[in-house]
Amino acid sequence: MMQLARVHGPGDVRLDEVAMPEARPGEVIVKVAACGICGSDLSYIAQGGLGGVEPLENPLPIGHEFSGTVVAAGPGMGGIATGMRVAVNPDHAFIGGGGPDGAMAPFIRVSGARIGETLFPLPDHVGFAEAALAEPLSVGLHALKLMKVQPQDKVAILGAGPIGLCTIAMLRHLGVTDIAIFDRVESRLDRARALGATLACNVTAGTMTDALARVHGGGDRFGAPYVGTDVFIDAAGAPAALTEAFGIAKYRARIAIVALYKKPVTLDLWRMMANEITMSGSIAMDRAAEFGEALAMIAAGEQDLASLISHQYDFSDFHTALSTAADPDRSAKVMLTFAEEPA
Repeated sequence: MMQLARVHGPGDVRLDEVAMPEARPGEVIVKVAACGICGSDLSYIAQGGLGGVEPLENPLPIGHEFSGTVVAAGPGMGGIATGMRVAVNPDHAFIGGGGPDGAMAPFIRVSGARIGETLFPLPDHVGFAEAALAEPLSVGLHALKLMKVQPQDKVAILGAGPIGLCTIAMLRHLGVTDIAIFDRVESRLDRARALGATLACNVTAGTMTDALARVHGGGDRFGAPYVGTDVFIDAAGAPAALTEAFGIAKYRARIAIVALYKKPVTLDLWRMMANEITMSGSIAMDRAAEFGEALAMIAAGEQDLASLISHQYDFSDFHTALSTAADPDRSAKVMLTFAEEPA
C-alpha cells in the first residue's frame, strides 16, 4: 500500500491509502522523486474537482509536474529500462488532471509510455526537482508558440506566479528581450527580475496601462488609446487585469489565456473586431515537442532557474507544502520530494 493525494470535495484533500500500482502492457511504474504543486492543483482542491464536474463520482488524484526513476515496465516496453531517470509529460491519460493516476504519491503508473512523448530521459547532471520544472516551463512555451512569438516582440505577462515566471524563462529562451510582467506581490516580482524581466511592475503602485505606454509606446485608434505591446500572456486569472489588457490592446495584438478562470468575464467584442485582436486559450495539451524543448533548455544550463523553486518539502509534510503554495507572499514553485528508499 502507499499514500496518494486525492480530492474528495471542496477543500477536502486527503492522503488515501491505495494499492501500489502495477505495470500492464504499454505502462511503466515510476518512483516519484519530485512533484511540483501547481495552481491547478490548488484550484481542484478549492473547487472539489475539475471545473464544472461536481460533485465527484470518485476521488480525484492530483499531481502532474514530476520526475523520477522507472522501477518496473510492463510487457512490450522494449527500450525502457528500469533505473532510467525520467521527466514525465502528463498529457497522456490526464495524469493528475482527471485521469486515474496522480504524481503526489511515492509511485505512479504511466500509461502510453513512449520515449520522447511521455517519458523524457534525464542527463545525470539534471536534478529531479529541476527536471520537474519541464512541465510548467512547457505550459509557458506552448502559449508562446500559439501566439507565434518572435524575438522582436514586446510581451506583457499578467501575473508573476509560477506560470508567469516560467513564461519569462521561455521568452528568454526564444530570444525575446522586451518582457514586462505585472503582479501585486513584490517578492514574486523580484523573482521575475532575476529571471530576466525588463519591467516588473507592482500594480498597487501604478497601472499596467501607464507602465506599458511608457515602455512600449502607444497611440490612439478609433478614439481609444492603445499601447505598443505585441503579445499579452494572461497567467493571472484576474478579470480586471484581463479587461484592462483587452481595452488597451493595439491593432492585431495577440492575447493568450493560460490562467484558470472560475467565472465568465465580460469583454468588449467591438474592440476585438475593430482592432483584429487574436485571442486564444492555451491548455498545453499535445505538447511533447515543447516539453522536450523545455527539458533540453534545463539540461543545457541555458538559464539560472534557481529563483523558480522557492520551497522543497518532504511528502510527509504534504499539508504544510500545500499551505505554503497557497501563499503568494511566501512562495513561487513549491516542490514535494520523496525519500530515497529502495523500491
